[in-house]
Amino acid sequence: MALKSVLRVLALALGLLAAQAPAGELVLGSVNDNVRKHVKRYLPLAEYLEIELAGQGIDSVKISVYPTSAAMTEALTNGEVDFYFDSPVVAAKISRQAGAIPVLRRWKRGVASYHSVMVVPWGSDVQELEDLVGRKIGFQDPDSTSGYLLPLGMILRKNLPVREIANFKAKGPEDAVGYVFTRDDKNTILWLSRGWIDAAATDPKGFRKLEDAFPGGYRELTRSIEVPRQTVIMNSRTDPALAAAVCDVLLAMDQSPQGEEALNKFHKTTKFDRFPEGVEATFSPIYQLLDDLDRWSASGS
Repeated sequence: MALKSVLRVLALALGLLAAQAPAGELVLGSVNDNVRKHVKRYLPLAEYLEIELAGQGIDSVKISVYPTSAAMTEALTNGEVDFYFDSPVVAAKISRQAGAIPVLRRWKRGVASYHSVMVVPWGSDVQELEDLVGRKIGFQDPDSTSGYLLPLGMILRKNLPVREIANFKAKGPEDAVGYVFTRDDKNTILWLSRGWIDAAATDPKGFRKLEDAFPGGYRELTRSIEVPRQTVIMNSRTDPALAAAVCDVLLAMDQSPQGEEALNKFHKTTKFDRFPEGVEATFSPIYQLLDDLDRWSASGS
């Protein structure tokens, strides 16, 4: 199993694979530039599914790791991937572009959903988002849901101008909210604690770490909408009977010792479940966020 998966990933990197997955094969997809890490992460899930789906005509479950969101969009469109796993905002963008379907929520480390938190020092005179104009906020990286996409969306909903700055040492724009990428949530928290930025975008876990290190030193400025911690996206071209069987297996994994073991090895997954409020209600605000981000990007800001 490990060798087959590695060979598939290498073939993808070299452009040697045909577009359509062969019959009897289920393909799990991921977006990451660290191929070895993601193959290792997905193997326990792939191996478990391969055993459980043997009666559904599945001979093998393969892992396809793509370097970019654009590559994953193309893979889903071409039928190369059956099920794709990712954070909600990135997954929503790719699924909408590829005509794929959100089907399940993935709990990670016991967390079903989460949100972004904007944090400022307790004594800061920043009391609302509008006060960030002329200041600097730390975002994690361009693909981070809680560390960039959600907080940026909140700023854009206020119709505030936003401008990237080169680094935390650079002077922020006087007429816009200046933002700098920290490249890691730990850096975001560190930079705020050092006073290099005026506000930080993080998740509840990051905020708790900051509170533990500096009790009473920081406060929440605002928080975003609640989104699923992780999501599972299904290719609309996947056979409906097979897709239903895969979802049934995923939903039941936490109910057996073997399933729980595979879940834990799959990046500390707790379980899979349906979206409690339904797919439309869950993703409608996320699609609205994507529309806001697209308009901002198109404006050249």
